[in-house]
Amino acid sequence: MMRRLPFAIAAIFALLAGQAFATDALEIAPESSAINWSGAYIGAVAGYGWNSDHYDFGPPGVDVDSHGFIGGLTAGYNWQRGQIVFGVEGDVSYANIHGSALEVPFVPPCGNEGCTADVDWYGTGRVRVGYAFENFLPYLTGGFAVGKVKGTADLGACGFTPTCGYDETRWGWAAGAGLEWALNQQLSFKAEYMHVDLGTPEFNTPSSVPSTDNIDFDTVRVGINYHF
Repeated sequence: MMRRLPFAIAAIFALLAGQAFATDALEIAPESSAINWSGAYIGAVAGYGWNSDHYDFGPPGVDVDSHGFIGGLTAGYNWQRGQIVFGVEGDVSYANIHGSALEVPFVPPCGNEGCTADVDWYGTGRVRVGYAFENFLPYLTGGFAVGKVKGTADLGACGFTPTCGYDETRWGWAAGAGLEWALNQQLSFKAEYMHVDLGTPEFNTPSSVPSTDNIDFDTVRVGINYHF
């Protein structure tokens, strides 16, 4: 299901843009006119995510750098009082944040099949607080996060037992900042940075080795919103 989400994201982008430009009601607002940011909206986002996981084998340790495409759907609601805009927003995104490390071949750790780290999907529920400069809305955002993380370590990293790893849906937090620009009362575009921390998963081994630090990653993404 999650593998189909990139196609759904592209369709949402096209649909929202098509609706916005196809009706007379969505004429471009003059630069001098102020936008009312209050109300509900839906949208789509796409971007890039990256992180660096550190696997500890007691020592030594191995860094597994991950990166890849992210994209998903968003929905939210804003309340505007004067120039202050307060809102709530939720999103869910497909993620192809993948990394692998193959150290010295045939030498532990990570010298056989290698070690991997992945984020498959994630979602957030956040508050947003911004200050409107007519059509421009810079904002801060933060709240909870949930996501699916996976990782593996090979034979030499797991005490010469079969490949070990973790595969968990974890909860954490997310925080970031962005800038939204309203083309008109119905259509806006945004650029956003966000940091997501999903905590520390546990390898499925009876001992504390191997272990990993927090699964946290950074994202940059652009989006389009349709306001009702």
